[in-house]
Amino acid sequence: MLVVADDLDVPTALALPRLPDLMASQGLSFTRMYATQPLCGPSRASILTGQYSHNHGVYDNEPPLWGFPAFRKSEAQSLAPWLKSVGYRTSLVGKYMNGYASGAGQDYVPPGWDDWHGHLTDTEDGRYFDYWMNHNGQVVRYGSRSEDYSIDVEARLALDFIRSSAGRPEPLFMLLAPQSPHVPAKYADRYGAEFHYALAPRTPDFNEGAVFDKPSWVRQIPLLTDAQIDALDKLQRFRLRSMRAVEDELAQVLTALDETGRLGNTYVFFTSDNGLLMGQHRGVASKANAYEETIGIPLMVRGPGVPVGGTDAISLTIDLAPTLLELAGVPLPGSIDGRSLVPFLRGRPPSSWRTDALISNFATGFSYTLRSNDWMYNHQDTEEFELYDMRQDPYQLKNLYRKADPALIASFNQRLATLLACRGASCRS
Repeated sequence: MLVVADDLDVPTALALPRLPDLMASQGLSFTRMYATQPLCGPSRASILTGQYSHNHGVYDNEPPLWGFPAFRKSEAQSLAPWLKSVGYRTSLVGKYMNGYASGAGQDYVPPGWDDWHGHLTDTEDGRYFDYWMNHNGQVVRYGSRSEDYSIDVEARLALDFIRSSAGRPEPLFMLLAPQSPHVPAKYADRYGAEFHYALAPRTPDFNEGAVFDKPSWVRQIPLLTDAQIDALDKLQRFRLRSMRAVEDELAQVLTALDETGRLGNTYVFFTSDNGLLMGQHRGVASKANAYEETIGIPLMVRGPGVPVGGTDAISLTIDLAPTLLELAGVPLPGSIDGRSLVPFLRGRPPSSWRTDALISNFATGFSYTLRSNDWMYNHQDTEEFELYDMRQDPYQLKNLYRKADPALIASFNQRLATLLACRGASCRS
């Protein structure tokens, strides 16, 4: 089972009260998990295909060029068809792809899915209330009643799938994709009193004062006012409250798996499509940039034989598909750019592993970023550059680019060029 939250950054995930008991304390946490393009649609395409954006071709969210219409070209070579080919019974509950189902008809069910409950994001006018869903080809409108709250609806659908599969011989794969804590982060009434004093994380880069060495898009953001900070703190409280229902959903699913005798044989992955700036570097609910709070996402895995603890090995959204395929016994398709994380899940980390990764952004101007064990190097299409020593400066406050050894910069540029041209096996080194 794969659970993908929407815009869940690591600090927010760490502030949730039940997630440690449900996931982190039950398995392995990947503390340096990155979205290879930190934007919803491209990231979800990478999760489903195991490919970098330059290979799956989803560069932005919105139809008619991007989002779902672009991803349709890759649907046949993605997780659900691959898993179904070896006998899995598959289910999607929640968000599929931005712009679904533009150009295909609202009753369209993508290939490979036996049980389909997808949010019609191309036509919905709300994420949590007042939205449309496609239930196995039947389009249903949900309103604003408390029982229409989308995460609770999705929980009921997920439970139905698991319970209806009791006694069936097929293995199951479920992609559970709630839209929390994405703006506007509406929460269930039962959590309205929680996190009353919570604030957006006051890290050293919060409302950064000296941004003279940052790219122009950062320099153009004024310092946040007290009123803006108050609004940001309120949004963070809403985001945390909206995630409480996701914790409920996850707990109910785990219980149902246990009651139907499947939990002991099930791997559960919990992650997000991208992170978010919540005041860091003056960004407000900002993604599609190269800063650590945006590219960093949670990844927690529990299941048979998974060790309890953490690893700081660089892991990527493109690694999820090959990991799930190896666990299912599916031969690795040649199109996949990522590497399987299964050795880590079996307590036998590989003797060699990647030491860097490509992070791309195409939505608000192009930028290409190399995130290595020690460095973050970012090349904007405006010919502005950033270089941070991530060991000494984890909050990316001091841009070292102008003082850096030219040979070091040349090595980063060469590595970026190699990764931007990679495909399949050549991306895995």
